[in-house]
Amino acid sequence: MNRPELIYETPPRYAVAAFAGVIGLLIGVDIVFALVFPELLCFMMITAISESALFYFIIPRKYQIFADRLRVVLGGWIKFDVPFSTIRQARVARSIDAFVYWGLRMATSGEGVVEILRRGGGLDLVISPIDRDTFLEQLDQALAASNRNATPPKWRVI
Repeated sequence: MNRPELIYETPPRYAVAAFAGVIGLLIGVDIVFALVFPELLCFMMITAISESALFYFIIPRKYQIFADRLRVVLGGWIKFDVPFSTIRQARVARSIDAFVYWGLRMATSGEGVVEILRRGGGLDLVISPIDRDTFLEQLDQALAASNRNATPPKWRVI
């Protein structure tokens, strides 16, 4: 199988305190419910494990730029591809867009936020690479070198 070349890869910038706070709050509520209602102990343990697994699978691990697409690698085997034919523009975004945004929020921090504007009916998305300037430079070069006039494909998660 002919695989496209990986051009650039970067991990996301993490707001560790925010993630720890949310996960701690959710698991803390589970523990309190289990202590107050002992008959729910098994259910609350399952809930706590499910919440941890959910965070594991939805938090981005890295952003990859290939010759024909942008890929957001999530937990485990889950990857989200954004074909270049669906990208209208990539630009610097406001910090608040990482938390309040009409579209896909795959940013993990309010710093270094990048907005990917889509065409062809796809939702716009925000991400937060560790080095925003280098990421935007590499993405702009890859977009310029690609054939973006192709028909945008339907959404797909690989």
